[in-house]
Amino acid sequence: MTLSDIDYIIPTHIHLDHFGGGGHIMESCENAKALVHPKAYKHVSEIDAWWEGSRDFLGRVSELYGKPKPITQSRLISAEDGYELSLGKQSIKALHTPGHAPHHITWIYGNDAFVGDSAGLWYPDLDSSFPVTPGYYRHDLALQSIEKMESINLDFLLYTHFGPRSAKNTLSQTAKEFELWMGIVKEGVARNLTSTQILDILFQQRPGLLESNKNHGVHQSGTHLGTVEGMMGWIRRENEKR
Repeated sequence: MTLSDIDYIIPTHIHLDHFGGGGHIMESCENAKALVHPKAYKHVSEIDAWWEGSRDFLGRVSELYGKPKPITQSRLISAEDGYELSLGKQSIKALHTPGHAPHHITWIYGNDAFVGDSAGLWYPDLDSSFPVTPGYYRHDLALQSIEKMESINLDFLLYTHFGPRSAKNTLSQTAKEFELWMGIVKEGVARNLTSTQILDILFQQRPGLLESNKNHGVHQSGTHLGTVEGMMGWIRRENEKR
């Protein structure tokens, strides 16, 4: 098999650590088409808003990834919820799982799921997983997405970060962890604590979290802090509705 034999490139979402190199890959896989969420379709073909938004949120880390290359719309497939792609004897199905991102897709392949970031970050060495959120986070949708995945009879969850995990009892535990974090962040917001102060409380209360933070590479150095800030943003938006 050569790169020209590849028919499809299938990201879960288009954050830079997942699909920032998508345009470069498509150049190498000259016959492939990319399957993306309808809300990502325009961004990957007209990249300016995507890139500027990434720079605003990631700061200097965005420069480590570099500016994405646009993908012509003729090489894109807009994958609606339930979209199914035949892969010969098997097929892969799109399950829209917003929360982490409005354009997030979990791809169901048989009894396994490529979950991207919809179920958080999985640290096999620590036997722990933790939430991960961007700057604009929807806690309600994140929990609904976890519930949608839990309703499927899955054997394994295939995390981008960092590897496969048995699905048995995992998603219910994941939802509890998301709720626990949100409870701690809500209490911190009520006490007018900073995001750094709230993260310090999480380091003290969640086993393995501090160790996971120490082991992050440069491009992930602010991951847990960003999650706290994403949750704080959700809380403030909800408070403004009252």
